[in-house]
Amino acid sequence: MPEHLSSNMEMYLKTILQLGRENEQQPVGVTAIAKALGVSVPSASQALRSLRARGLVVHPTYGKVRLSNQGRDVARAIHERYETLQRFFTDVLHIDARTARDEACKIEHVLADDTLWRLEAWLDFVSRCRLDLKQVLGHFHEYLEWRHAGNCCPTCEVAPDRRVDDPRRT
Repeated sequence: MPEHLSSNMEMYLKTILQLGRENEQQPVGVTAIAKALGVSVPSASQALRSLRARGLVVHPTYGKVRLSNQGRDVARAIHERYETLQRFFTDVLHIDARTARDEACKIEHVLADDTLWRLEAWLDFVSRCRLDLKQVLGHFHEYLEWRHAGNCCPTCEVAPDRRVDDPRRT
């Protein structure tokens, strides 16, 4: 990824990718980008000028926007980070889908490459390992419920760590 690309700029690239998804070279209107990001058209135009200067988008004056090859690679990488995080949050941590989407969208911009690689490896491992990891994951989900209730896990006899308050118990 290009150095010093803000999370805001990354969101523009990801949004262009998503809006032009049918054909990744399909040009996207500035108004559609602004609407998707909840910003004004002048703000979007300014951000797109910055991305064009970095060679990440092709944007003729008063024309539609498309990702350059480099921009498409960056946008795909950001989207892959998002999907990996969302999958980990929903499949492993059992976070509800909406929260998982919101959190993944925030974290995708700051996740280190090594951390992403390890998350991807974990998800691949869990899906392929022949050991009974589904039972372990299932038990982890039960453990979460015991912990939320402030109780010990009867199987593991592990008491919840009281250093971290459960946000569901207020």
